[in-house]
Amino acid sequence: MTVTEAFDTFKSELELPDSKQVQASNAQKDIRARLANHLYAPDSLLTGSYARHTKIYPLDDIDILLIRNTQKVAVSTDGSGISPNQALDEVAEAIRKAYLQTATVKKQSRSVNAQIKGLDFGFDIIPAWLRNPDGYWIPDTDSNSWLPTNPEWHAELMTTANANLQQRLKPVIKMVKHWNRNNLELLRSFHIELICKDIFATWQLPNYPVGVAAVLAKMGPYIGQQMMDPAYGSCRVDKPLSTEDRDKLIQRVNGDGGRAIEALQLEIAGSHAAAIEKWKYIFISGFPK
Repeated sequence: MTVTEAFDTFKSELELPDSKQVQASNAQKDIRARLANHLYAPDSLLTGSYARHTKIYPLDDIDILLIRNTQKVAVSTDGSGISPNQALDEVAEAIRKAYLQTATVKKQSRSVNAQIKGLDFGFDIIPAWLRNPDGYWIPDTDSNSWLPTNPEWHAELMTTANANLQQRLKPVIKMVKHWNRNNLELLRSFHIELICKDIFATWQLPNYPVGVAAVLAKMGPYIGQQMMDPAYGSCRVDKPLSTEDRDKLIQRVNGDGGRAIEALQLEIAGSHAAAIEKWKYIFISGFPK
């Protein structure tokens, strides 16, 4: 097997299988319909990496935005007078009513996680209010405030960047997310997407091995540095890291960045088997033999 063949296989194996696509589609439609019976939400939409087509297999959580109003509001509040904490409580209660004894509910700082019996993936449900002039307000209990976000703009941003790179960016993002999942898992999903987009704004992406090697080789300076939501610049997309976690991640990134460059050199020399062994070490699991 050549390195190119191994990466093509790897790309395919990170895609959601058709059966999971159907199951996820049906499940998200079901939860949106059920919640509408217990909570006023005139509209809803899929958001996050599932909606941006950068989710990797196996699935973890699917993000759903529950839109709670019909008229855009311009100030940093939901327009109804309830607090961010209350907004999340209402969603949690609606999930419990919708699924009775079949859902495990966990309130988070900006969403409510629901694990539904019989599904091997969950949902992050985010209450949202239409924002004037665009986007949405979502709750943040850590700051007890309302944050602006624009998931449709985020999706378009990544779609455009992917098109500009001959549809290679999103597969590379998925590979880096797999690497992150197996290597400490200290980077948030959307943070990875934005790092990759930023790197390839000024760097070529001729193929997948070069793409992954470029990200690992250039990721170090991004770690521990704040990155803000590009839509409004109002909230961080990176995960705050302790000094210990930051140092561990930088060490891992630098080591794997060097190994990725060695793998490229082995491939150029025609030593495909040795190069594949390097990539297997980098990804830890899941990379084809």
